[in-house]
Amino acid sequence: AVAAFCPARAAAAAACARSQGSPSSPAMKRPAADLGGAGSGGGNQGAREPPKWEDGMRIKFDKNGKREGTASWDRFERYRPAKTVAEALKLGASKADLSWDFQKGLLKVLDALPAVPSAKRARAGPTIQVAAKFAGSLHAVKAPNAAKNLRDGVALGGANGAVMPVVGFGTYKLKKGEAKGPVLEALRNGYRLIDTAQVYENEGDVGAAIRESGVPREELCIETKVWRSSHGYDRTKKAFQQSLKRLGVNYIDVYLIHWPGAKTGWPLPRGTVCPPDWTPSLRDTGTWRAMEDLYTEGKVRAIGVCNYSVRHLKQLLKTCRIKPMINQVEFHPYLVQTELLEFCKQNGIALQAYASLGSGDKCAAETFFALPPVKAAAAKHKVTPAQVLLRWALDKGAMVVPKSSNPKRVAENSNLFGFSLSAAEVKAIDAMHNGTRFAWKGLDPDTVE
Repeated sequence: AVAAFCPARAAAAAACARSQGSPSSPAMKRPAADLGGAGSGGGNQGAREPPKWEDGMRIKFDKNGKREGTASWDRFERYRPAKTVAEALKLGASKADLSWDFQKGLLKVLDALPAVPSAKRARAGPTIQVAAKFAGSLHAVKAPNAAKNLRDGVALGGANGAVMPVVGFGTYKLKKGEAKGPVLEALRNGYRLIDTAQVYENEGDVGAAIRESGVPREELCIETKVWRSSHGYDRTKKAFQQSLKRLGVNYIDVYLIHWPGAKTGWPLPRGTVCPPDWTPSLRDTGTWRAMEDLYTEGKVRAIGVCNYSVRHLKQLLKTCRIKPMINQVEFHPYLVQTELLEFCKQNGIALQAYASLGSGDKCAAETFFALPPVKAAAAKHKVTPAQVLLRWALDKGAMVVPKSSNPKRVAENSNLFGFSLSAAEVKAIDAMHNGTRFAWKGLDPDTVE
């Protein structure tokens, strides 16, 4: 999730300096999985890269491939009898599952495999051409509560046809050098939306996990954000390029403005802000203009904002050429932002919730698992309190990005599609609202001019 940026983090000390001209990370190579092919000849003995999966390709799974009782065993058993790629997909496998099983020696390809095209040839062409063929396996549904799996999402509109999964994996508080494992676990559990940010300093880990996962790029939705010290047209453009390089991709699916205001407070001197030329109008005339241009250039598939109040959205809608497609905000039983949710619905703006399970921030830790209506719903539906909280958000019309580094909880948080809450259960959880904010040290974003 994108909860509060606690000032205690030492990384904040460099945030402004980075936005003012520090060298960007070196470009990473594109995932080999994007290139298709795994050499030539029958089978996959010794092959490391998966082939490009075609419906008629004949395959054979190892019947003893996975250990009974593991998180992926049941699903593997459902699609293991398949004799072709098309049959495996019908039985619930994804192409990422096939790539994973192939790389682990659990799946043999019985047909000859095509040669791997060169990376140079695969990278050829401007970014806009890549943006024009976003097919993938993501599927649009009318509302978050209509989703049936982790590939179902909300269409964000626009020429690029972006579909954002209603349930994604958040990476806030996953430190640089430690985020790769949890992100890889999430991808292996079927998550297709990964949420990160410039200020999290873990975009490199996210990119590494994506490459290792074998999930084709077009089947993913990558969401990242420009930090508040990078407000302004040129700084936003530069921050975007740095994020692109750290992630090791050539386009970003969803790019957001992280906060409506500039960087203030520690480590800056009292009374100063970063960027130093900040004015409230810079948010719309500089930062958003850059976002719009990135979108029209085909470098991003959807653009949006975080932590915007109704007032901020109204201001932006007056001047924008392209309206925001998403607003990511704090949204949970203590902060049921009904007015904001309804405004977003009326204006075709998707709302994505963070801190759905409480705040893990040291500045204000809280969970909602013990709330009576949450416990009652969990007992009735035989699910966990966390699953109830996430399902509640979906039933309210919001998307979610839960985070966990615990493999069991990563799997549990994705299992939200076999039940729904009754109107009475939703209303009972709504009644817990008391206006409490945990993110951003409790600051209401609407106080930002």
